[in-house]
Amino acid sequence: MARFRPFRGIRYNPEKVGELDAVVAPPYDVISADERDALYDAGAYNATRLILNRDGHAEAAKLFRAWQGDGALTRDDAPSFYLYSQDFDVDGPRRRTGVIGALHLEPFSTGVVRPHERTFSHHKTDRLALTSETKANLSPIFGLFSNADFRPEPDQGWDSPADVDVSFSGVRSRMWVVRDPARIAAISAAVDGRTIFIADGHHRYETALNYFGVARPGGALAPEGGPSDEEEPVAHVMAFLGAFEDPGMLILPTHRQVESSGGANWKSYVAMVEENFKVTRLPFDDAGRAQLQDALDSSSEETNAFGLAIRGSKELLLIEKPAAVRNNGDSPLASLDVTVLHSKLLDELLSNAGASEPEITYSADTTEVLDRVSAGKLEAVFVMRATLSDQLADVCMAGDLMPQKSTYFFPKLLTGLVFHTLER
Repeated sequence: MARFRPFRGIRYNPEKVGELDAVVAPPYDVISADERDALYDAGAYNATRLILNRDGHAEAAKLFRAWQGDGALTRDDAPSFYLYSQDFDVDGPRRRTGVIGALHLEPFSTGVVRPHERTFSHHKTDRLALTSETKANLSPIFGLFSNADFRPEPDQGWDSPADVDVSFSGVRSRMWVVRDPARIAAISAAVDGRTIFIADGHHRYETALNYFGVARPGGALAPEGGPSDEEEPVAHVMAFLGAFEDPGMLILPTHRQVESSGGANWKSYVAMVEENFKVTRLPFDDAGRAQLQDALDSSSEETNAFGLAIRGSKELLLIEKPAAVRNNGDSPLASLDVTVLHSKLLDELLSNAGASEPEITYSADTTEVLDRVSAGKLEAVFVMRATLSDQLADVCMAGDLMPQKSTYFFPKLLTGLVFHTLER
């Protein structure tokens, strides 16, 4: 069963570091070089100096220890959970709520914690090096579980001042330290026996498993019960857990930007797409963009649907085909948009059109990616629909893995609210 436990978090001391808005950062893997520079400039204690230090992981670890030594970071005196809510606006105001705690590590073979995406080996190597230096989880993984009754509250209610209240990129993030023993027990009980689906942070979870192997060579994770976080922190990973049923749980589409195709003939490519899919041509203007988005939003789960914009073209293409029909025992992957995109549109047809090692990047901003094509900064972009939460769960339960960047949970969890030490 899943084991979710309180821990003694390490947190910024505002009396030492000043306004907490200046210390938080998004996850390391969405920070560009320019954004890192801006976050560095935001303040001397910004968490980017820990998760993406310009001078390497050893310097990050040195800072992490120094900040604890000079009182910029202090450790809570009792194991606690950390209630985390994010208020944001996407088609109206929304709130996503969950709890940060110490999730006991489980090998994927147990089925208690389930991934849904493939990972990149170089990211895991890099994060393991950082973890080995800092001996801490600096950013939480993001996990989901199903429990419609999961409604955690601050010890003193929602009207009580939050321990952390920051705004970043238009999102208000608040965090309350949950110390009340009854509330702590209720949070743990809400997760007990549930399956945890990794929504974001696959590399960090696999890194935690790898670090346990490094820190405890030959050691085994307890199959049930087991030591607390205080007794065996390396057997745990800092995790934000939220419920599928939370009305604020939002997945955005992740569009594929073709920075360079490596020589594709796009005219030939479109001709091959038309042989394999239904293609509707729309004008590449504001009206056409709106039509494309409406068509994607209204298309059913029984249809695979994509948009395509190509540099120099005056048209947008709506690409559709009936999704694969699943029989008993069939993998749920075959019917997903991301599977069809990668196997057919990006791999087979683009290769047949002369592409060679295309450079693909990712973005969740539809307006921005289409503007980049229109301005000639991209060769093309595939406009995607969002993966649905029930599709994610189906893939996880089947033991399958989607291509990388198949989901984009919005907003991203902030780094810098609380840290989890891996040292006793």
